Amino acid sequence: MSKPTYPIWWDTTVTIYNKYTDPNTQVVEWYKSVVTDCFWSLQGTKVSIGNVELDSKSVLCRIPKDDRFLEKKQWSDLTVLEKASHFTLGQGDIIVKGSVEDVINEYSAGHRSTDLLSKYREYQSCMEINEYSNNTGIGRNNEHYLVRGK
Repeated sequence: MSKPTYPIWWDTTVTIYNKYTDPNTQVVEWYKSVVTDCFWSLQGTKVSIGNVELDSKSVLCRIPKDDRFLEKKQWSDLTVLEKASHFTLGQGDIIVKGSVEDVINEYSAGHRSTDLLSKYREYQSCMEINEYSNNTGIGRNNEHYLVRGK
């Protein structure tokens, strides 16, 4: 089966970091996947509260349908080796614009998830996922997964 054609502006590679907390040990592990042909956009929103106007910036990313994708529950139930060859999308997961070599280790200073976010937020090229929508299925054009975050 050939890969569907997406608009030419879907030209961004992203690195997805999935967080998994072992329910028995509470040890946190991060799994990394690289996905190509994504759409990345910075979004600006102004919110007025009384006489105060606030600027809120967020990131929108559309990720093309991918055979490696699993819903969070399915992904969480996989073995360690299986998790490494799949990805999921959910609140608290991290996406970095580009293919990056960083590895997250919550137990090593300089390699924690907060360190990764600090490193790439300066360039507005990362997000922590707040929202996820699965826009795949019969009759959908350009099947994809939509994520928003800050």
